[in-house]
Amino acid sequence: MKRTVFFLIFMLFAASLAQAQSRELRRASRQLNRGNLEAALEHITPAIEHQETINDPETWVTAAQIYMEISMNEDPEIRDLVDEPVAKADHALSRAEQLDTNNEFILEIQQGLLFLSELTFNAGVEAYNDSRWTAASDYFLRSYELGLSFESVDTTTYYNAALSAELGGAYERAKEIYLDLREMEYDQPFIYSSLSNITLAQGDTLQGTVYIQEGRDRYPDDLDLIFTEANIHIFTGDVEQARKVLDIAIQRDPENPNLYFAFGANYDKMSQDTTYTAEEREFAFEQAAEAYEKAIELNPDYFDAVYNLGVLYFNEGIRIFEQADERLRQTHDFARYEEDEEEFRQAWLQAQPYLERSKDMIEPDDPNYEVVVVSLVQLYARTGQQDKLEEIEDLYIKYFGVEEEM
Repeated sequence: MKRTVFFLIFMLFAASLAQAQSRELRRASRQLNRGNLEAALEHITPAIEHQETINDPETWVTAAQIYMEISMNEDPEIRDLVDEPVAKADHALSRAEQLDTNNEFILEIQQGLLFLSELTFNAGVEAYNDSRWTAASDYFLRSYELGLSFESVDTTTYYNAALSAELGGAYERAKEIYLDLREMEYDQPFIYSSLSNITLAQGDTLQGTVYIQEGRDRYPDDLDLIFTEANIHIFTGDVEQARKVLDIAIQRDPENPNLYFAFGANYDKMSQDTTYTAEEREFAFEQAAEAYEKAIELNPDYFDAVYNLGVLYFNEGIRIFEQADERLRQTHDFARYEEDEEEFRQAWLQAQPYLERSKDMIEPDDPNYEVVVVSLVQLYARTGQQDKLEEIEDLYIKYFGVEEEM
């Protein structure tokens, strides 16, 4: 008799709990309809956690609707109620689909998934703008997949998933998607430069060349592909071929200062790379200087070109100085060192007007200002210009508030 009474009490207790969780679901739905999302969330949370309602598809449909409304709310405090509400809505709808074996909520689920495709895209854009590359790629890819379920092939969203993956270093995912887009003949030349760059990073120079040549055949006038091809030639040591490719770009748009700057930046990088021979680095230095000067001629206010040219000459002085110092240690030939000293000092003095000019081109609140000032500190110190050194040190302390060891 006691066991029977206990069993009845247990059953009544269980029924009471089930009714309580059902009430939570109904309350969540009412609060959602009233637009009270915080209260709706408070009621749906126990419903999706309790065993009596966790397997009810209506629970998950309601949860998904609440999460989606939270993700779209303009009040940041409401949006902060849930971490990644779009991802949680996606999960909730997936659970609802699994549980709705009788298709009782198929209309609500399909409407939710259609709406979710837009929300995941927007979440991808937001993550991309925040440089959260992995999240951005995941959201864009999910948006694309949701579109496919409605027979919509959004290749732009698919491309965004690949680009985000590439930026985040997920090269295998990026490469897989780019190859898919290539098969779809998606009209975006960047696919080929990305495939080439990824393949080169993986150590397959031959395949990287194949991809870029394929892109060049399809988009012969695309400058990004031209520069990528030039970089491949520089990477493989074929400097002359790199120069020919870059010359093609300039011939097609000879009044574009950005082209000359890009040309200069490529050779600037090469001139600093000690894996090249001395002759190759000297050639690269001359080409970089000439290209930067042309960019400045076409656009005298081109800060990047002015500053880079100053740094190019300064670094050339450092290179000559280091060679001279090493030679002096080995030969103790002070007469030769005096000749070298004049050469590296002239290189630094050649850099000076460009660095000073670049400082005058920007305001102290510019992120580049400190970099320029520090460059001038080093230049004045190395050339023994004490008055200018004290002046620039005072300027550094004035704007950045810290006296460094100069």
